Amino acid sequence: MCNRLCWQLLVIVTLLLLLAGCGRAAEPEDPAPSAAEIVAETAVRLGELSGFHFIMETSGPPAYLDATNTLALRRLEGDFVAPDRVRAVVRVAVPGLVTEVRVIGIGDQQWQTNVLTGAWEPLPPSDGLNPANLFNEASGLPAVLAQDLSEIALVESETVDGVALEVITAVVAPQRLASMSSNLIAAQPTDDPITVRLWIEPETYNLYRLLLTEPLPDADEPRVWQVDFSQFDQTVAIEPPLPPES
Repeated sequence: MCNRLCWQLLVIVTLLLLLAGCGRAAEPEDPAPSAAEIVAETAVRLGELSGFHFIMETSGPPAYLDATNTLALRRLEGDFVAPDRVRAVVRVAVPGLVTEVRVIGIGDQQWQTNVLTGAWEPLPPSDGLNPANLFNEASGLPAVLAQDLSEIALVESETVDGVALEVITAVVAPQRLASMSSNLIAAQPTDDPITVRLWIEPETYNLYRLLLTEPLPDADEPRVWQVDFSQFDQTVAIEPPLPPES
C-alpha cells in the first residue's frame, strides 16, 4: 500500500515539475544596442586604434587649402599612427593643373613637398591642414562622435566590400568640424547642421565609412565629404622628412 502511494506521489510531483517547466518564460535575450550606443562604442574604438589607413575625397563646390583660394583639395589618402603622426598624399587642383603633394605631420610639426620642385619644406604649425588633427582623440573625429552628434538613427544594413555594416545617420553642428579641420570643412559660416552618415561593423565597432553633406549658403549644391577607413590597428613608420634644424 505504501509503495503504491509513494509511486503515485512521485508521478504527481514529476507531472507538476514538468508543467512548471513548460509554463516558465524563456530567458530574455540581451537587447540589441541602440544607434546611439553603437556610435558611442565606435568613438571609443576609433580613439583606441593604434593606426589605420584612410582616404578622404570631396565632391561638389571646391574646398580650398589656402587663404587665396588657389589650392582646391580633391583627395587625401594616407596613414594615421596614434597619437599624432600622419603621412598622406594630397591631390590638389590649381588653375589649369591637377597635381599631388606629400605631407607629414608629427604633433605640431608639419612638412609638405613643394608643388613646383617636389622638395620637402617645413610648415608653420598654424599653416594649412594637419591631417593628424582630424583623428585626434580629444578634439578630432573620435570626440565628435562621442559628444557632438544628435538625431542619431539606425536606418539600414549594407554590405561594403563583403563586410556587413550598420548604416547610421545623424547631424552635427558645423563649428566643431570647422575647428578640427582648420576650416577646411564648414569654412563658410552657417547655422544649418551637417548631415552625417556612418557605416559601422557591429561586431568590432570599426568605422568603415563616413559621409558628410555640407550645405553651402551661396551654392546650388552641397559639398560632400567621404572618408573610408581600412587596415585597422596596423601601423607604419612615420618619421620627419628633414633633419632637425641646428
